[in-house]
Amino acid sequence: MIVKSKNLYMIWSVFSLFILSMNLRASITSISPVLKNIQMDLHMSSAVVSLLTALPVFCMGIFAPLAGKLSERWGIELTIALSVLLIGVSTALRLIASSPVLLLVTAILSGIGIAITGPLISGYIKKHFPRSSSSMIGVYSAGMGIGASLSAGLVVPVMHAFHQSWNAALAIWSVFALAGVLVWIPIIKKSKQSQPAKNEYGSQKSRLPWGNRYVWLLMIMFGLQSGVYYSLATWLAPKVQDVGYSDAYAATTVTVFSVMQMICSFIIPIIINNSTKRKPWMLLCALSSFTGIFMLIIGGISPVFCAALAGIGAGGLFPLAMILPLDATSTPKEASDWTAMIQFGGYIISGIIPMLVGVIKDITNTFDVALIALLFTLVVLMLLTLKVTTKKESTIQVLS
Repeated sequence: MIVKSKNLYMIWSVFSLFILSMNLRASITSISPVLKNIQMDLHMSSAVVSLLTALPVFCMGIFAPLAGKLSERWGIELTIALSVLLIGVSTALRLIASSPVLLLVTAILSGIGIAITGPLISGYIKKHFPRSSSSMIGVYSAGMGIGASLSAGLVVPVMHAFHQSWNAALAIWSVFALAGVLVWIPIIKKSKQSQPAKNEYGSQKSRLPWGNRYVWLLMIMFGLQSGVYYSLATWLAPKVQDVGYSDAYAATTVTVFSVMQMICSFIIPIIINNSTKRKPWMLLCALSSFTGIFMLIIGGISPVFCAALAGIGAGGLFPLAMILPLDATSTPKEASDWTAMIQFGGYIISGIIPMLVGVIKDITNTFDVALIALLFTLVVLMLLTLKVTTKKESTIQVLS
């Protein structure tokens, strides 16, 4: 009975993590399809309205170091719940966001909630799933991808259903947070029952490993891969439209990119779960994105096919970048601290790269030169990948 109860708890933990992860992109990706409606209704300039997606990404980096400090006070499980609740409240506030300032505040608050939740989920995975961390990162990534796809794909139909109210269409995604907190309640209760076990690592003070060169390497790699993803998410459709395709075809291209990214972010971590090989997979994924972008530049090839290749690469690179700090650490606290530092600098880098792509496009008046900059970014990422070391085998032996 004890074994059965434990198995049920682990299954519930996987399900809960999946539901929680759906909150980590929805408040960002739901903005883009209704951006023009927001801009017209609130009389926001293009520069200001772009902050609705830029601010959360920067917050995801700036506030990531708070995760360790807060978990010391409240524990990983409760802090995750409170952070997801913050995402939900900020998303729900968009229902009454009748001014640019209030709407920007909701973007900042949701970014803070995401910043704290991400590193702590890595710590939770390290604590409860040390032998299947790769697979759990796949579940985590898939949850984010599905939440992002649903919010981006359904926000316009929801707006139409609510009499063209983009406020309602944006606020409705707070339901993800409500579901996440509800399914997480048994996890919180279980953590309180096993409080002494938590003290084994909970007494350690949160300290980001600023002096560790390997963490800096992982941080830069995380920022580069994430920057390529956000650049494609932002500029893929305009590039396709720029070469003469219809808006509908451009939207299809972005959908294919998102779907392939979501599928691969789930499948690839599961495939490599029992393997210590990371470099070949990272190189293959980076090469896939490189090939898709390169073919998009030279033209004559279906943009949908190019987007699929880029999506495969992006879908593999994110979970792999999340797995590397788990490979290199031995405790949940250490995993959370490493992830917090990696996301701190990584998301700042990833927020800058799409802006640079836009600046290059404005200066050269063509997307091709801007996309060449992404190719250069991927080359740098592949070179840095050669320096990756794997410690998963020794970590598993210690835990066993």
